[in-house]
Amino acid sequence: MKVLVTGGVGFIGSHIVDRLVIDGYRVRVVDNLSSGRLENLKHWLNSKSVEFLVGDLREPEVALRAVDGVSVVFHFAANPEVRLSTTYPEVHFTNNIVATFNVLEAMRRKGVRELIFASSSSVYGEPEEIPVDENAPIKPVSVYGASKASCENLIYAYSKLYEIKTVVLRYANVIGPRLTHGVV
Repeated sequence: MKVLVTGGVGFIGSHIVDRLVIDGYRVRVVDNLSSGRLENLKHWLNSKSVEFLVGDLREPEVALRAVDGVSVVFHFAANPEVRLSTTYPEVHFTNNIVATFNVLEAMRRKGVRELIFASSSSVYGEPEEIPVDENAPIKPVSVYGASKASCENLIYAYSKLYEIKTVVLRYANVIGPRLTHGVV
């Protein structure tokens, strides 16, 4: 089975690629190399199990090429810099919302019916209780959080309209090898 990992040279995406290859999957990685590093997957550069596609998912034709022939999409491409949203909010709109729409539309057009999406706990904003229950109100206080909430809503609509099976993961403060950003 061939799977796609968007943002596959990023911190979380590269670990997903590692696990998928170890488990015997053929993996296509698409990344625009804006925040991820190719060195995160240097150990797979000559592997027949991993195909690299350098491209920007804000371009619909890149999304179409990326999903062509895959069975499952792990959509982990995004701009991860939350603080950037206060000075350049358009970055999160285009990198997160537009790219997610293009991936979903490409999936619809190519008949790909399974998606795992990396969202964020920032969709909750300033939660009233900690630990945060996944049913807590969605009240983002950053453009980044709002963009992830918007992506979740697009994904929900596509899942209902086009019968795409989806899983949304709301990560919070993920740490480990290859981490280059964030606040812990």
